[in-house]
Amino acid sequence: MPTTFTNIQEIDLKTIPSATKIEIKRILESLYGFQVEKVRTLNMDGKKKKRGGILIAKPDYKKAYVTLKNPLSIDPNLYPIRVY
Repeated sequence: MPTTFTNIQEIDLKTIPSATKIEIKRILESLYGFQVEKVRTLNMDGKKKKRGGILIAKPDYKKAYVTLKNPLSIDPNLYPIRVY
């Protein structure tokens, strides 16, 4: 959840491990109309747990940190937050 809904400069995405920086940039620009300045990626290993003698692993994924040229603003009513 974002803490503020205005002036968003960077977004974080979870993608498949085979996605490249160029592919991520092209998809964001063509599908969503964002103007992407920079894409940084980080390969992540899935979490591993042992249950008895069996090793259970979640799939690996890639994190993408995307810096936008123009700040993005989101309508605060898109994600309703309950304040107690």
